[in-house]
Amino acid sequence: MRYLAADVGGTFTDLVLVDGSAGRARVYIDKVPSQATGSAKGVHEGIRRIARQAGIEPGEIDLFVHGFTVGTNAFLTRTGARAVLVVTEGFRDVLLIGDQRRPDIYSLSAEKPLPVVPRARTVEVKERLDAFGKVVTPLAEGEPERVAEAVAALEPEAVAVCLTFSYLDPAHEAEVAAAIGRRLQNVPIYLSSRVNPQIEEFPRANTTAVAAYAGPVIDRYIERLEKNLTDVGFKGPLRLMRSDGGVATPRAARDNPAHMLLSGPAGGVIAGAELARAIGIDNMITFDMGGTSADFSLIVDGHPTMVAEREIDGQPLRLPTIDIETISAGGGSIAHVDIGGALKVGPRSAGSVPGPACYGQGGEDATITDAAVVMGLLDPEEYLGGEMKLDPALARAAVERAVAKPLGLSIEEAAYGIVSVANANMIQAIRTLSVERGHDVRSFALLAFGGAGPLYAPYMIRELGMAETVAPRNPGVFAAQGLLLTDIRHAAQAPWQRRLHRIEAGELKPRLDALKRELEHELGADGVKPADRYYRFAADMRCVGQFHLLNIPLPLPDGAGWWNPEKLAAEFHAAHERSYGHADPAVPVELVNLRVDGFGRIERLPEPTESVSTRPAPEPVGSRRVYFDRAAGWQQARIYRREQLEPGHRVPGPAIVLQRDSTLVVLPGQHARADRRGTVRIAEGA
Repeated sequence: MRYLAADVGGTFTDLVLVDGSAGRARVYIDKVPSQATGSAKGVHEGIRRIARQAGIEPGEIDLFVHGFTVGTNAFLTRTGARAVLVVTEGFRDVLLIGDQRRPDIYSLSAEKPLPVVPRARTVEVKERLDAFGKVVTPLAEGEPERVAEAVAALEPEAVAVCLTFSYLDPAHEAEVAAAIGRRLQNVPIYLSSRVNPQIEEFPRANTTAVAAYAGPVIDRYIERLEKNLTDVGFKGPLRLMRSDGGVATPRAARDNPAHMLLSGPAGGVIAGAELARAIGIDNMITFDMGGTSADFSLIVDGHPTMVAEREIDGQPLRLPTIDIETISAGGGSIAHVDIGGALKVGPRSAGSVPGPACYGQGGEDATITDAAVVMGLLDPEEYLGGEMKLDPALARAAVERAVAKPLGLSIEEAAYGIVSVANANMIQAIRTLSVERGHDVRSFALLAFGGAGPLYAPYMIRELGMAETVAPRNPGVFAAQGLLLTDIRHAAQAPWQRRLHRIEAGELKPRLDALKRELEHELGADGVKPADRYYRFAADMRCVGQFHLLNIPLPLPDGAGWWNPEKLAAEFHAAHERSYGHADPAVPVELVNLRVDGFGRIERLPEPTESVSTRPAPEPVGSRRVYFDRAAGWQQARIYRREQLEPGHRVPGPAIVLQRDSTLVVLPGQHARADRRGTVRIAEGA
């Protein structure tokens, strides 16, 4: 079996090819420029290159798994589709009014982000259900056709339909959608009763509107990708990374594109959880730093943390996603001195075009990468394994012009200032994920990957007092490797509000079975055999009278005695204690939503491991002067190559470890050791 993964970032597209055809898996990696935003050309070129590297034709690859950010970018840059929203009469301003969430709760002049569908493209329907799903205002004959004409007049590229309480009875939404479909046969229609069948009108409407806004953009990207794969000769199945850590077929991705909005960062978290379990680390923070942004996520007890809802650009997206904190801190983040004389790094990025000044492609702004070149952390001759040469003179000139002269610093002090400010921003993101949620960050390891992660992680563990930095075998393409470690995934949910102690097994089981049958149909449509399917059941629960929900796993609804409400209540109160720091077992509990996830297994290829070496640690291949910080100044650092480090080898700091897809830094006073999984672990001490 030969599996290929490609992860498109803002600067580079990372590729990993795992070839298990010879019995023992061989891994090939490559990085190519990402090309223009929304283009699949980088993937096209990358497949050709990595296939040549492996000595095979693209048609011999058995599976291609892809992660991308085109949906997120379309939403953040407001370049999505021309969408129309259909709502119940009287709810035309639902997206404008929103809720009480504001960017700055104490500001008298704070402005909410504009909705993705303006009021002028919102159409009302004369119909109404009450809070129990009972029809109050029937959908009159001819009303769906009138609405369809009004929608057609707005010339939409996509339509979102969100009627009040449709999660209790979707009949009116279905009738309206059918009429619109007859009038606009090639326009995709997204129903809130399918996208997010859940209480609360604004989050449900906004999530459905976002699906319509991003859907055509994602659809066009998938269409271009499929054409490029055909052109290059690839014949196997295509799978696409979802925000919740599963993968989808192109059919499923088009059906609910909202699940694809955070496709890009999820792969690294999945790979991190797999690595944490393999090397025996329970608690880990993943740190993925590339050319444009840095992504952080929490792994607790070996499992990624999930959220049922998150905000993107200040607007709610209410679908299960991996809990990822993203900030503008990549190698291309631009440094500048503001009007008050303060040094700022980001949020603007040089991206891949023109890129940092040291790329020599016309960029003149000083970036984090330029600062690393000035400090000697990066070797201009060894960037991307020597494939891409950096210009240190251009880096020094940019840092001097943008930071050193305005602040009256030496060039190396200015460069260290850029790195320090960027590190401070990333350290705050880690604290937001850990300390502010009740976790002791000192008990966590920091998994550093992406092209730039292992470069700066040693600074961060020192500042935070964390246990260690873990650098995987191929940090620069680690997120792409994670794409090969997940299964096909579908999710189904249904609202069902009941007091826990009043629920009988005979009342609950048919509802869970109905959701499971829905997922069986989806998995069957994806070609997943029954033997390769498995399911997980859960419920959103809360204390009676409480607003916030906790997601609690449910047992498999089979066999005698599977339903135990007392045990489930105890599990809820334990989760409440962990999440909020307190719990009262005497408070009654209620179910609000039922959830079922259906999975289709994808065969895994074995990860290569190595035995502990009996040979001594290798001699350095050289040394160079590096400016690690202001206190130590310039120091001579030993240079090693990653491929020479075998399990059991130790490297004392200060040292630099070179490899094609990343650079590892071992600060003075730290040491690094290699283990059997090919990881390098960096900790304080000799």
